[in-house]
Amino acid sequence: MAQQRGPEDPRISMLGGTIRVTERAKPLPARQCRTSRPPRGMCVRVGRGLLGTPASVQNWIGIGRAYRASFARLCAGTIDEVLGELAGERLLDVGCGTGDLLAKAIDRGWAVEGVDPDPDMVTMSEALAPRRVRRAALPELPFEDGTFDAVTANFVVNHVADPRAAMCELARVLAPSGNLVVTVWPAGGAAWSGLVAGAFADAGAVSLPSTRLPEQLDFPRTSAGLAGLASEAGLKVREARDVEWVWRISATDLWAGIEGGVATPGQAFLAQEPTVRAKTKLAFHARALAESVGDQMAFPCRAVLVVAAR
Repeated sequence: MAQQRGPEDPRISMLGGTIRVTERAKPLPARQCRTSRPPRGMCVRVGRGLLGTPASVQNWIGIGRAYRASFARLCAGTIDEVLGELAGERLLDVGCGTGDLLAKAIDRGWAVEGVDPDPDMVTMSEALAPRRVRRAALPELPFEDGTFDAVTANFVVNHVADPRAAMCELARVLAPSGNLVVTVWPAGGAAWSGLVAGAFADAGAVSLPSTRLPEQLDFPRTSAGLAGLASEAGLKVREARDVEWVWRISATDLWAGIEGGVATPGQAFLAQEPTVRAKTKLAFHARALAESVGDQMAFPCRAVLVVAAR
């Protein structure tokens, strides 16, 4: 994932031809955040995990090119909204993915740093922000406390194994006067997922086991839920709202992401038998043809955005 991080929710499962998202509405107990660097631990984020990533978190290592062609453009839909909430000089983008947010921040005069666990993503980001990207991941960032005027995590917190530990670490590296902007995918599914789920159903694809987080680690994927997560980390929530945009993509590019193993649909596709994969591809392109105007499909999208400060 800027993915930024990628488009799946840890609670999405392919069942009966639909992508089902189960919302956990029950709030969880507050957790005390450390005020300084935490001890060494597991660096985790869906698809960007290092050694020790739990089975509940998808592995995205090595899918950078497929992600750039497809879902990176989906995640880029929030970048202008994210950057519009920030002020200062030094910006850290956590989970910088293909580097799109870093590039726009540089154009706006920011001195940027980026981190991502996937070496392929680091390479792609460095092409846009030379010598400003390193390999690292939540919940252990290689920076001193209060280093940055602004910290961004665009579709990252919904992909980590411990969202509270991740939010605490984001707060740790934020300067006292700075803003943190976090986005996540909300509960309720996405418009594009109906196309993909329909193709899986047409092909008779087998569902994967759920990858949702354990209840004690999960949080409600709503503006209130994300705001609560920030408050638990000792941050002052300045704004919590939904962001909407339209994602325009060709069938060829969207299929590149699925065939390349990106996110939950991509992992589900790769888990099928070869004959089922072939049927899924045919079904997908047949359905995509009906959705396309010219060579483009248009999907309405929605994300949850929270702005918080120390």
